Amino acid sequence: MLKRNLSIILSAILSVSLLAGCGKSGEEGKAGKEKVAQGVTDTTIKVGTMGPTSGSLAIVGMPMLHGMEAYFKMVNEEGGINGKKIELISKDDGFKADIALQKAEELVEKDQVFAIVGQLGTPGCLASIDYFKEKGIPAVYQGSGSSEFSKVKGNYFPVQPNYTFEGGLMVKYALDNLKANKIAVIYENNDIGKEGLAGVKAKLKAISKDSALVAEVPYNPTDTDFSTHVQKLNEAKPDVTIIYGNAKPAAGITVESKKQGFKTQFLATYIVADVTLFQLAKDAWNDVITAAWVADITDPNNKAAQKFIEAFKKYYPNETPNAYAVAGWVAAQVFTEGLKNTKGDLTWENFQKGMESIKDFSDGMAKGITYTPDRRNGVEKMYFMKAKYVDDKNFKYEVISDFLGGE
Repeated sequence: MLKRNLSIILSAILSVSLLAGCGKSGEEGKAGKEKVAQGVTDTTIKVGTMGPTSGSLAIVGMPMLHGMEAYFKMVNEEGGINGKKIELISKDDGFKADIALQKAEELVEKDQVFAIVGQLGTPGCLASIDYFKEKGIPAVYQGSGSSEFSKVKGNYFPVQPNYTFEGGLMVKYALDNLKANKIAVIYENNDIGKEGLAGVKAKLKAISKDSALVAEVPYNPTDTDFSTHVQKLNEAKPDVTIIYGNAKPAAGITVESKKQGFKTQFLATYIVADVTLFQLAKDAWNDVITAAWVADITDPNNKAAQKFIEAFKKYYPNETPNAYAVAGWVAAQVFTEGLKNTKGDLTWENFQKGMESIKDFSDGMAKGITYTPDRRNGVEKMYFMKAKYVDDKNFKYEVISDFLGGE
């Protein structure tokens, strides 16, 4: 069972010319009043999201979607935002970039949503950047750690730590706390793994320890046999091996390592900082250290975490709240905070100003979310935790550091 130390986290159809108007499209009020954006009526705010809710990554996509839905349902039951209820429309993109772009166009042009909230998956998030930027529609929280979203600014508001920052923080932790002399990286051969590896290498170069990196081992996202990959790692004999990839491959790597007798301290990206890994890898996940950025959801002293659990169990009584559900909750929460800060009519421009007034927002679930007209870095404070597995009914994560970074 999970114990105390578990931590992890509308309007009428518009013309195409107005739709491309960067937030100035929508209903026009009485004479002299500013237009509101598409997806906004007197009673509703329609928002869209997409991600993998089927296939192998549904183990991430469904909890995250339900986390968003739980938060919005709670807000709606409390009266909504300024009397407006939030309506969430979800599309399944199967973790495929081309399908994500297709679904993005459907949400914006057919469903006429006001904003995109909590889009999940690096391939789809990256594929949608140019389209969302062209349309000017607000995009709040990308379920990805790519640093590309911070560069867009304007209508983009990333929340998750980016992989470059995380990679550097993991190097610092490996050297300072784990006393590693040799580090290896096994990474998914896509934007996730490549940026994580780049962050590791950049940090090592900055501190003149390039030689500490003794192995770089890529794997394909669809790989299920990791015997050759682990053999290469074993030959390098690293003290610490950093894993950059999604849940099922990460589990497969640790299972194969146990099989081959490969001894190393695994240090994994926050993508896999979830109890799902105990179910996938069993005792092979024992003692794996992961980075994390959302708060301990079972901390009885964390009122925000307890509020999350209560709401999630109310709407999804047969599901166990996990870190992916927390991510969805935080996505919806940050978007709602932007709505609360918006002054005047609900246009894309006014909403962007509302988001840019968010300063060090935490509410107990994530640390230090801040935006300005020039800042879109998302969270820059993380901590580390260690997996402890006894059997299928007794497993937990133990927090082993304070929040680090953000200096």
